[in-house]
Amino acid sequence: MKKQIVLFSIVFALLAALLRPAIAADKNALTEAMKQSVVSLETSFYGYEQIQPWRHKDLTQNHAHACAVGEYQVLTTAWAVANLTHVKALRFGQNEFIPAKIKLVDYESNLCLIDLDPNAMTKPLKPLVFSEDYPKGAEVDFYWLSSDNRIYNGRAYLDRVRVQQTNASYEKRLNYIVGNTSRQTSTGQVYCIGSKAIGIACWANDSKEAGLISGEVINAFLAAAAKKEYKGFGAVGFAVSNLLDPAMRAFLKMPESLKDGVYLRDVYTLGTGSDVLQQGDVILAIDGRTLDSYGRFQHKKYEQLDFQHLITSKNVGDKISFALWRDGKKKTIKAQVKNFKPAQMLIPYHEYDRQPEYVITAGFIFQKLTREYLTRWGNDWTGKVSPHLYHYYRDLAYKPSAERSDIVILSYVLPSPISLGYKDLGQIVVSKFNGMAIRSIADILTAQKFRPDSKYDVIEFEMDNPLIVIPRDQLPAADKFISRNYGVTKLINVNQ
Repeated sequence: MKKQIVLFSIVFALLAALLRPAIAADKNALTEAMKQSVVSLETSFYGYEQIQPWRHKDLTQNHAHACAVGEYQVLTTAWAVANLTHVKALRFGQNEFIPAKIKLVDYESNLCLIDLDPNAMTKPLKPLVFSEDYPKGAEVDFYWLSSDNRIYNGRAYLDRVRVQQTNASYEKRLNYIVGNTSRQTSTGQVYCIGSKAIGIACWANDSKEAGLISGEVINAFLAAAAKKEYKGFGAVGFAVSNLLDPAMRAFLKMPESLKDGVYLRDVYTLGTGSDVLQQGDVILAIDGRTLDSYGRFQHKKYEQLDFQHLITSKNVGDKISFALWRDGKKKTIKAQVKNFKPAQMLIPYHEYDRQPEYVITAGFIFQKLTREYLTRWGNDWTGKVSPHLYHYYRDLAYKPSAERSDIVILSYVLPSPISLGYKDLGQIVVSKFNGMAIRSIADILTAQKFRPDSKYDVIEFEMDNPLIVIPRDQLPAADKFISRNYGVTKLINVNQ
């Protein structure tokens, strides 16, 4: 037996030695081929200061990675182009940068298409085709072009699949998780199994793991982008809770034999299902895919996935069905897949590429409340911001209404002769301006014209905060004082 084991080990070692040059040759060939399919992007970007929304942040330069999906078109993450002002591309073997411009960006899918100038390229790129295969545990290679025009590659293995929130938005998308990466991963690097591309990197952590936007998500994005009008993909219009408690199931009059289903704890006014679902429903299945009590379903390729994938993988306008337990009996309803823009939210999750909306009058800074504004409190901001403001974000962000489409706050007060006694006010929600209920930031401009015979502008706030009374005859001088002394170049920025 020992002789057989030794003989087997020798044969195995010989085979490995014989195969090693062939494997190395294949990898070298793939690396050579990738030289015509990956590019390096040089980006310039800036955002706006939240505390001084009339000011730009300093212009910053960065590098990102992209891969060819057309002869003159490349794909990268949306995160890499947020607040972009300029982009140019570098390809292997060409010293000059190639002018580039964004064709389409979808922050919810975290993907961006960029067109390159054909006249500035020595030859076309070689487009990659993304595979939707999922050989769990397989070895993967990743490739990128550095900013100094050198091709690099690394190795990892395909570990698992998750439906995760993107780092660019509130949405959740299908990610491949790779482990044991041999090199540090940056967003936009292309991952392959053999010669087949399977995704592009969208995040990495210190545990040598990286997340990939899967080939399935990429192919759906490219197909939607090829249409005359890009409509995007579904957004979830509700929130659920696990349904594990037998007492809760009994309270809902569910039979003991019915073990599946997830509790619908909240329904938004935006997104898929918001117009047909009801708080207190139990979602038993979506499009015939049974949900367990954690809100997961069994996927034939990926095994267990969170239910969000059944909605966010569909095109806007598709039909979708919900099997429900409602009012003590089973019911099936149909809905249309919908999505929404972050600007439609009561508290926008992000406002990339846009200046914050604000109105400054007499040194009082009124702003539209956004998540980005709240995050200026830094790490653990959810425990640091005013509980009243956090309530709007946590409980009502996805629930704009005809009565209120924005939350308008008095952010703080710039000291001036007209604002004496008010300097400590801030982080409070405006309820009325000159008697007009404020449903959006634009309403302030309308309300300023109310009561033309009055000598004062009067602002009221929620939570029994004090009134503000502004003498109108002093406003022109006060606004000049504010502009001159605080460098406010524009007193109003409102998207009407």
